[in-house]
Amino acid sequence: MLFIKKAFAASLTMLAGTSVFADQWDTTLEQIQSQYIVPKYQQFSTSANQLADATHALCAAPSKASLSAAQMAFNQNINDWQQVQWLNFGPVTYFMRYYAYEYWPDKKGVTQRQLRNLSSDPSMMAAPKFWTSASIAVRGMTAIESLLYHGDFDAINRKSDCEVLEAISRHHAKTTEDVLSQWQQSKATDWIFPEEGASVTPEHLVLEQLVQQWLEHMSVVKDAKLETPIGYKDRPNLKLAEFYRSEASLAAIITNLKAYRTLYHVGQPSLYDTAIAEQPELAKALEAALADSLKLALQLPQDYFTGDYSQDERVALAKPLVRAISNSQTQLTNLVTALGFQIGFNSRDGD
Repeated sequence: MLFIKKAFAASLTMLAGTSVFADQWDTTLEQIQSQYIVPKYQQFSTSANQLADATHALCAAPSKASLSAAQMAFNQNINDWQQVQWLNFGPVTYFMRYYAYEYWPDKKGVTQRQLRNLSSDPSMMAAPKFWTSASIAVRGMTAIESLLYHGDFDAINRKSDCEVLEAISRHHAKTTEDVLSQWQQSKATDWIFPEEGASVTPEHLVLEQLVQQWLEHMSVVKDAKLETPIGYKDRPNLKLAEFYRSEASLAAIITNLKAYRTLYHVGQPSLYDTAIAEQPELAKALEAALADSLKLALQLPQDYFTGDYSQDERVALAKPLVRAISNSQTQLTNLVTALGFQIGFNSRDGD
C-alpha cells in the first residue's frame, strides 16, 4: 500500500503538567498495545493463516466451491486488516511490510504484470531469497485479490496461477505472524528512538505518534478511499477504490470508522476517560463526531461503489460523510491539542 508515508522528520513532543498525569498516559499507552494492537493483530494473523489454508485447499481440489471459500477467507482477512491499517508504526514498518500488505492504489497495473511473470514460472518463488527481494506489489493482499478476482487469472483451471496464489498467501500469513510476534515480545517504546536530551518520556512520544497516525488515516479514508474514486473533486475512477475487485470498498471504510471509536475508548483510563475529565466538552464533541461518521457510512447503499450511479449521485451521497470525517479530524485535533499533545502538519488533509 502506497499511502501514509512517514511525514514527520522532527520529533513530536508531549507536555505533561505533573508526574501523575504522565503516569496516566503511560498506562493508556500500555493498554492500547495490550488491549487493541496485539489482539487485533492476533485476529489479522489468524485470518491470514486461514486464508493460506483456503488457498492450499483450492489448489489441491480446484472448484467453484473451494474458490468461493478462499474468497470468503480473503474478505475476512481484509476486514481484520482494516482494524490495524491506521497504524503504520512498529514492526510493520520494517522490510516494507506495511506497503507490501496493500500495494494501493496501483494506477499502472504493476501487480498484474508481475503476477503474470510469476505465473509463467512459479518455481522462481521457491528460491531461498525470493521474498527478501520480491517487489512489494506481489507480497500481500493486493496480489491475492487479483489472483482471486481479476479476469486475467484463473485459479481453478490454471495450475500456475493457483501455485502463485498459494505461495503469496503463505508468505502473507508468515509476515503477519512475524509482526504479531514482535508486538507480543516488545513494548511500544522499543520502536521509537528519542533524541538525546529529550524532555519527555518515550511513552509520551509514542502516544503522540499514534494520535498523529490516527489523524493521518482519517485523511486517507476521506481522500483516497472515498473522494478520489468517485470523482469528488475530479474525474471519477472507481477502479481506484480500495479492494474494488472484491467489492469490499465500503465495508473497509465502515470498519475503519468502527476502529476509531474502539481506539478512543480502549484502556482504563482510555483516551476518552482522560478527555472527559480534563476537557469534557471537547471529549463529547469527538464522541459525537465519530458516531456521526459511522452512522452516515452505514446509511450508504451497499452497492455504493459498484451500483449504477452517476458521478453526481455518488458525490451527493458522499457529501455528508465527507463533512463528518472532516469534522472528526477537527474535533480530534482540538481535543488532543487541549490535552497537551503537539500535533504536526497533517500531510494527507486535502481540506
